[in-house]
Amino acid sequence: MKQSIHGLYAIADNTFRLECSHTELAEEFLKGGCQLIQLRSKIKNKKSKILEETCKIMGFKKQYPFTFIVNDFVEIALEVGADGVHVGQDDLPIEEVRKKVGNKMLIGYSSHSLEEALKAQKRGADYVAFGAIFPTKTKAPGHPVQGLEKLGQVVKKLSIPVVAIGGINKNNFRQVKETGVAAIAMISALTESKNIAAETQFFVSHF
Repeated sequence: MKQSIHGLYAIADNTFRLECSHTELAEEFLKGGCQLIQLRSKIKNKKSKILEETCKIMGFKKQYPFTFIVNDFVEIALEVGADGVHVGQDDLPIEEVRKKVGNKMLIGYSSHSLEEALKAQKRGADYVAFGAIFPTKTKAPGHPVQGLEKLGQVVKKLSIPVVAIGGINKNNFRQVKETGVAAIAMISALTESKNIAAETQFFVSHF
């Protein structure tokens, strides 16, 4: 049975918190009550390290109920028995991922236009991440900013869950939530906080 995509979608990416491992970030999210976590590491040549951390995060399932998504690394997601895998334009096509993971694992896809989101849905994605909603330092300068109006259009047109991502924080998350998105993804708004668990709990409490 597939897990659901809803609420705070916390991304364990230590780009802005280098003193913390992905595992440590994930544990703080879980302490804060988050039930939807993605491991995101862009270091392609350290698969053994990513596998190690992925296994550790899976181990938290003994203590916490949560859905675990692995970004990019389809084979690692399969090996550890994660709940899902998230891919984008530069990764394996959705159809190829589905052949590998079957129907029990969630497939998420990063999209940057309504057309791209609709195509991802048609190709078999279980949910679509759409962004960047606001300017964000997790993307290079010049990365397209979609805004709330486009986000609302995507939510209305798609029949699968939409996850908003990019530049979302305490100042704007309520506006994002009002579009009807299934989930809101965050990286720096959580990881740069002095108390990650408390910050996570704040956002969890608003869903």
